[in-house]
Amino acid sequence: MSLSVFILVVMSAMLHASWNFVTKKISGSLGTLCIGLCFASLLTLPFAVYFVVSEGIPLYAVPYMVATGIIHAFYFYYIGKSYEFGDISIVYPISRGIGVAGTGIVAAMLLKEAISVTGCVGILLVFSGAVIIGSHRAHGGTSRKSVLYALMVGLTIIGYSCLDKVGVGYFNPVPYICGMITIAAVVLTSFVIMRHRDNIVQSWKKEKTYGMAIGTGSVATYLFILFAFRLGPVSYIVASREISIAIGAVLGFIFLHERITVRKIVGISAITAGLILVKIA
Repeated sequence: MSLSVFILVVMSAMLHASWNFVTKKISGSLGTLCIGLCFASLLTLPFAVYFVVSEGIPLYAVPYMVATGIIHAFYFYYIGKSYEFGDISIVYPISRGIGVAGTGIVAAMLLKEAISVTGCVGILLVFSGAVIIGSHRAHGGTSRKSVLYALMVGLTIIGYSCLDKVGVGYFNPVPYICGMITIAAVVLTSFVIMRHRDNIVQSWKKEKTYGMAIGTGSVATYLFILFAFRLGPVSYIVASREISIAIGAVLGFIFLHERITVRKIVGISAITAGLILVKIA
């Protein structure tokens, strides 16, 4: 993986851990997540219009953009539910670890990406580290719910990562992410209005600043990744993003006063070693 791609991915990882931390602080409020998605859509719209006017809309990219928008609606829904029931130190590693392993397998099978032995070992180390951290205290009724939702988050990561790798090959990442996030906002907000209208009202009154932070962080995070997808293999990029697991754990230690355990230290070390191997590959 080239240095420029690696830098994009590390910047994305830092932002990703930060907005997930904010999402946990609001206990995964779906209303606040809807506000964030709507804000991100408006934020990217002027830039998207500029690129569409100057470059046009390639029809080949539209099905990918629509499909990933729908999947992202489920992604944010499952993130909200997982943080409603579980700790960030459990939810985050499991969801990202499943995403790493699954994306590597699907990319090799469907996108015909060649993964070197070094890269494969690196991906496995990242996945193993995520599982080691995520399996900590993953028991009891409430934790089982959080693990289930985290697994669903991981499955959506596999789906949208592979779609977006192909989609941004046809379309500029800026209007692509605007279309994607707008579709996700419409789908998720429509659902929440039908089922949890009071949640949106209360979120707007009390947590709209958090929503705007989540929206800005999530769209900036993924825009870095979409540009990286144009330059490198999706399996390596998704694996490298998981440095955010270590960042998230540190944020949990410092600000949420979560315990530092041997299990977490081993998991973070495995992720770090895996990232070094992916960078070398």
